[in-house]
Amino acid sequence: MSSLTQMIPRPLQGAAWPSPGPYVALNAFPAECRVSVIIPTLNEEPNLIHVLPRIPNWVSEILLVDGHSTDGTIETARRLCPNIRIVNEISPGKGAALRTGFAAATGDIIVMLDADGSTDPAELPAFVGELLAGADVVKGSRFVQGGGTADMTLDRRLGHTGLLAVLRLLYGGHYSDLCYGYMAFWTRVLPQLNLHSDGFEIETEMNVHALQAKLKVAEIPSFEWPRIYGKSHLRAIPDGWRVLKTIVKEKFTARIGRPASNSTEAPPLRPLTAPQISTIICCYNEYRWADLLAAIQSIRQQTITPLEIIVVIDHNPNLFAKAQARLSGVRIIENNQSPGLSGARNCGVMAARGNIVAFLDDDALAAPDWLAQLLAAYDQQPSVLGVGGAIVPVWADDRPSWFPEEFDWVVGCTYSGLPQTTAPVRNLIGCNMSIRRDLFNAGSAFQTELGRVAGRPLGCEETEFCIQAHQRQPDGVWLYQPQARVWHRVSPDRSNWHYFTARCYGEGLSKAKVARRVGHGPALAAERDYVGHTLRRSILRNLAAVWQRGDFSGLIRAASISIGLSLTLTGYLIGLFIGAQRDEPHRTPAVTLGH
Repeated sequence: MSSLTQMIPRPLQGAAWPSPGPYVALNAFPAECRVSVIIPTLNEEPNLIHVLPRIPNWVSEILLVDGHSTDGTIETARRLCPNIRIVNEISPGKGAALRTGFAAATGDIIVMLDADGSTDPAELPAFVGELLAGADVVKGSRFVQGGGTADMTLDRRLGHTGLLAVLRLLYGGHYSDLCYGYMAFWTRVLPQLNLHSDGFEIETEMNVHALQAKLKVAEIPSFEWPRIYGKSHLRAIPDGWRVLKTIVKEKFTARIGRPASNSTEAPPLRPLTAPQISTIICCYNEYRWADLLAAIQSIRQQTITPLEIIVVIDHNPNLFAKAQARLSGVRIIENNQSPGLSGARNCGVMAARGNIVAFLDDDALAAPDWLAQLLAAYDQQPSVLGVGGAIVPVWADDRPSWFPEEFDWVVGCTYSGLPQTTAPVRNLIGCNMSIRRDLFNAGSAFQTELGRVAGRPLGCEETEFCIQAHQRQPDGVWLYQPQARVWHRVSPDRSNWHYFTARCYGEGLSKAKVARRVGHGPALAAERDYVGHTLRRSILRNLAAVWQRGDFSGLIRAASISIGLSLTLTGYLIGLFIGAQRDEPHRTPAVTLGH
């Protein structure tokens, strides 16, 4: 990168970048210490030529995290810096992009740099120098001697002053700048920073968590320049509100919002060779005996023969004796962990001999090519952690006219709003999912404090498992393969209004538990899009059906969506409140698997 260190004039009102400060030589920089620079981008092509060439040539790697730019951002970056690493963000937002970059970085030190020219790369040696001098985190400040800003309006300055006052009131500390994104830190403190925000509030989250973790934070002067080209993505009032919510929320949920201690990154998974699938069916009562026989038969008729079929009986001695007497060609084991679906699944995994475990509910039927479709998805990407498929509801009678398809998750099925083709997802659904066995060897497990126990309508054990596993394997991906289909019987007791409302409320309680374990950002990332897009459009579509076709059942479905959403939100808030009242700390997993 030596050719990129030349000074390029800054095209801002005829001005140029200031001369490099006294740290630019950084003569004492240790050769064995690697520095990663993270740059989020979204259509920043004209700005990159004024940023990338000014990054010092001792930087080990530059990661450009692109938000699916439609201009020549990526091409320009590669032309200016052939060794640059391009990483695509998985979800929108500056915070999500930065977290993606942090997960992909290989350096000992991480530096955050904006692509729009507002942060000067010539200041980068000062940040690294403070880290080498003993700081854990270094944050630039526009409001200490030597710093400044040419890109803050009066209303933003007043808002920042108020936010900083709230921060000092709730947390103490001596920060002079709260919402500035020029920061650097040692990679080893990343777990203590516990980042989960998706938007501009991520800088505030970092500052708050650094205070809570009692990290050594150094502020150094930094000058903020206006964006060179293009329009800023910052929205003063909405983003200021998100910052305020972050300050307050982190204060009152600090003890229950930490990630599990086992969420640190695990060793990379080895490539799957000669995949062998163990299928697992969990059951807990004799009422579904006929369904269980049909589920087993559907697995026996697969185009790919599984290594084994494991039936786990959940704390029911009579059913266990019946299964041993009447089932042949399958492995029958008892759940020797806590009662419930999570414990039963863990027992099945511990008994499995395959390097992939596939789960099917005892009241579901698999399509003949179910296992073949699941297995094919593992070949598409070597980083696949697991694959799930479509779950089609089979109603005892006709689907109730009031039951919206967007809420088919209530009965354990896939719902409107999921991808129509193979695509990455945050989590799988338990009735139809397959998972690499070595994830469990690495310490993951279904948590027994989550999931269904007999008739209790709670869940989210798959959600928590998938989020935790992805946090341990940040380069991995969960895939949804809609061609891998199963049919799930919906019994009459689950197609009534009482079950619908209880399940929605229970889902909220479950999501609150997940949020306390993995952080609120990961726990609600998919739900934001689901509520903001899928449910909103569905309500409008059902109301339009009343007006256009006189279909008054659309009015009932729209009301069902509103009530279901309200109950879920109520359960979530009550779950958070109950956890806070109990002073429920974030616990390490109650169960881990491995050899």
